[in-house]
Amino acid sequence: MNVCKQNCECIHVEPFRTITKTYSGLENEATETVVDNKARTIEVKLKPQQYQSKYAFPNIGDSAIIYIDVKENESYRWDEETKQYVCIGADYRKIKIINGGTAKNG
Repeated sequence: MNVCKQNCECIHVEPFRTITKTYSGLENEATETVVDNKARTIEVKLKPQQYQSKYAFPNIGDSAIIYIDVKENESYRWDEETKQYVCIGADYRKIKIINGGTAKNG
């Protein structure tokens, strides 16, 4: 860390010179680490969690993870406030009725 010459508490940050592809950081079933030497970046991505059914989801979810019900082709997120899974995406071909609200014909 280099300190600013004006005696303030500024921090000088230098760009990466080289990133090793043999990253040995935290790896688990929920994250994937992507190292890109050309762009000089390290990115940690959350992997979607796929289950055969929404009934196989963990009892308590993680709000940072998207859960996928493979059988029904639906995506869910965990709501910390209500402690429930909320459907955020489904196969559009399963939609039977679209409620147009209070729109009136012309």
